[in-house]
Parts: sequence; structure tokens; C-alpha cells
Amino acid sequence: MRETSSTRRKTRRQKSPRETSNNDHERVSDMPSNSSPSRRARRQKSPAEEAIDEDDICQICHLLLLRPVKTTCRHIFCESCFSHWADVSINQMTMGLDIDEPMLLPSNEIEARCPMCRTSTVALLDRERIADLSGKYPVAYASRKEEAPFGAEDEDGAIIETVTVYIGNEHRLQRRESEDDRNIHEWRFFVRASRTDIIEEIQVFLHPTFRQSSLVLQYPPYSIRRVGWGVFTIFANIVLKAGYSWVSPEAEDTSDGAVKGKLPLEWMLDFQGRGSQGRLRLKVKKEKDGQDAENERLVESTRQSLKRQRERDQDYVPPLEE
Repeated sequence: MRETSSTRRKTRRQKSPRETSNNDHERVSDMPSNSSPSRRARRQKSPAEEAIDEDDICQICHLLLLRPVKTTCRHIFCESCFSHWADVSINQMTMGLDIDEPMLLPSNEIEARCPMCRTSTVALLDRERIADLSGKYPVAYASRKEEAPFGAEDEDGAIIETVTVYIGNEHRLQRRESEDDRNIHEWRFFVRASRTDIIEEIQVFLHPTFRQSSLVLQYPPYSIRRVGWGVFTIFANIVLKAGYSWVSPEAEDTSDGAVKGKLPLEWMLDFQGRGSQGRLRLKVKKEKDGQDAENERLVESTRQSLKRQRERDQDYVPPLEE
């Protein structure tokens, strides 16, 4: 009997369920991307595909803000970028204060001149902005954290610490016995630091007209009291103990060869009112094998050196009674 076309269609081999599934999958994969959303494969965006708003870009590195800090002048930068900017120059970090300003030693503030408006400012971590950025750009922000991790160690494994230093002078005008007498000023120059345990000594250089124009202060309080009639610039070197070094382009090597172990500062005496002071936020590097044990051993000898220091100071003036 002759086989008809309809018979051939009926006797055509049926496909197995597995073959049907594979063929259907191939047809679906060949469908254009603008087909039904339920059939499109979902994937996560890459950092390049997340459009970053201009307001969310750091004005220093020109990348997505990472751990943003907000300044008192209302500018926002990456925390690491602004910290590096503050390290560029000591002069940019000095903030003038009234002598009655309380001495605070904050650990979460960064002080510098703003790179945008050049005004002296303080920056604080903006935690609300961090949460907003991580939610707004989940992929890009995660990628930024991997590329630029924030830490307290440098590439050599040394620990970077922050030290707050106050430098200034107190002043009091003494009474003149007659109108022809010069004004006599009693003043006290001081250097105060948040980490006195890492300071080896402070070298102070006065005007050469003083009988003893150079002094070495080895124990806090680091201060000198004098009586005189004119203002001049006082130069001071803060020398760190072994195992520590200043992270600053202004730092110098010490006479015994310690690399960047000495930080030179200067202060112009202020005889207006009760005096004035300045505050600096500085960076110190502590080597892995620090000298903590040796520093503790030297504490007692340093106490004794304070007594000898005052005995050698021919111009020492004890504080006047109030």
C-alpha cells in the first residue's frame, strides 16, 4: 500500500522530552534582548555602567567619594585624599586660636586649608553620606573600597599615628614705675603635645640677646618663662624618640642620624592681650619594632634631667604669684 503524505506525518518520530527542552532553550536564547522581561537573563551592573553624579565625585582624585569627609566650609572629599592634602605642608595645617581656647585633642578630625576655597577648616567623617553612596552605587562603591582600602599602615607595614600639637605664648604686661620706662612683658612660651611619651626633647632657640639663647626641654611641661620688652620669633625643634619619625616634608634628620626625627617649628611672640596659640595636626610613623620598652626605662632619667635643666637655665624666672 502506498504511503501518503499524511501517513508520513503521523509516523514521524516523536522527540524526547530532553531534546524538546534543549531546542526550546536554544530558541529562547536566540530571542532579542527586548523580548519579555521574564525571559531575559538578569545580571549585575559593572562599575562603569553606574552613572556617577558630579556631586558624588571627589574634587581631589576625581573618582567616586570613598569614606567622604565634610569640611566646615561645606566641601566634601575622600578621607584619604584630604588626609594626604593635609600632610603636604605644616603651614597649611596651622590653625590660630585664642589663648583661652580649650585644648582639645580630637582623633577623628582633619585640619588643613581647604583645597577649594583655601580657608582654614576642619573635616569630619560624614557617615550619613557613606550610607547614601554605598546604597546609590553598590557596585562602584564596593570596587572603590577594594582599589583604595583605608588603613593605619603604610606600604612598609609601619603604623601611622596622629599627634596634635599646640604652640603659643601667654602674656602679661607688668606695671611701669614711670612714664619713661619701657613696657615690660612677662611671657611664657609653650609647646603641648597629645603624645608626650614619644618626644625625646624639644630644642628652643630664643633671641641671641638672651644670655642663654638655646635650651633643651626634655620633660613636660615644655615651656619657658621670661621677662622682656620686645617681640621676636622663637624657633623650636620637636625631636622624637627612637623608632618614630615625622611624616612631613618639613621634617629633618637629627644630628645622630635619625631619619625625619626632627620637626622644626616657629612662633612669633604675641603681646596682644593674654597671648595666643596655634594648633597643628601632624602624622607620626612608628616602626614595627618600636622602642616602647626603652622609652619606659628612660622616664625616670628624664625626670631627673628636668631638675638639672632648670639649674642650668640662668634666665629662669619662677611663675609670679597671682
